[in-house]
Amino acid sequence: MKKDTEPAMQNQQDVDFLSRHAHVLLVLFQDPKITAREISVMLDVTERTTLRVLNQLKKQGFISIERRGRNNFYQVLIDAQSSSRFENGCKVQDLLGLVSGDKQIKERKNKEI
Repeated sequence: MKKDTEPAMQNQQDVDFLSRHAHVLLVLFQDPKITAREISVMLDVTERTTLRVLNQLKKQGFISIERRGRNNFYQVLIDAQSSSRFENGCKVQDLLGLVSGDKQIKERKNKEI
């Protein structure tokens, strides 16, 4: 009889290193014109969850939301600083630089100036 050599991890969920909030920040940084529905699909969460995260990020000062016609335009405020005791004053720019590379951050910052 042949033993199954597949790992026993088939039924376990993937572990994400970053929170949903961080994922949304990364998505918005890549595409400020993306819709909440598109974010939900991309992150495999409900649209209601996405809207809650967007509102929390806005309330904490990590993003701004500008209404343009029927659509929202999101701006990630890269100089915003976390107040979490675990992140020790880490800026959004630090998170984005860690995940998407410092070059992209510098290019985006230069465009804004």
